[in-house]
Amino acid sequence: MDKKEFYAKSEKIINETFETVKKYAKIVAEKTGEAASVTKLLIQKATLEHQIAKACSQLGSKIYDKAVRKAETFSLEDKELKTVVDEIQKLEQQHNDVELVLEKERNKLKSSKPRASKKSRA
Repeated sequence: MDKKEFYAKSEKIINETFETVKKYAKIVAEKTGEAASVTKLLIQKATLEHQIAKACSQLGSKIYDKAVRKAETFSLEDKELKTVVDEIQKLEQQHNDVELVLEKERNKLKSSKPRASKKSRA
């Protein structure tokens, strides 16, 4: 299996996994009665996780290509690598922001749900 075929298959698997996660996030939200805002945030979180995985894969591919195929030394300060690293860091920050908002939204939903009163047994 050559490099292009390997990455094409990897990309396909990642994309299929991402679509499955999105589908199940919607199903879980429907079944648990989560608000639309929480569902939207869950999908946004899964999208960012997918983008981070793709960027990390791209970074690994570039490093492998330089270090193994070309037998070059490399630094994360190389322009090509730094661009990908910066993108990963940006995506991770967005992911963290979404997780914070998601946690706040879930806490809001928990506090706004009426609590079931316990019936006493006679």
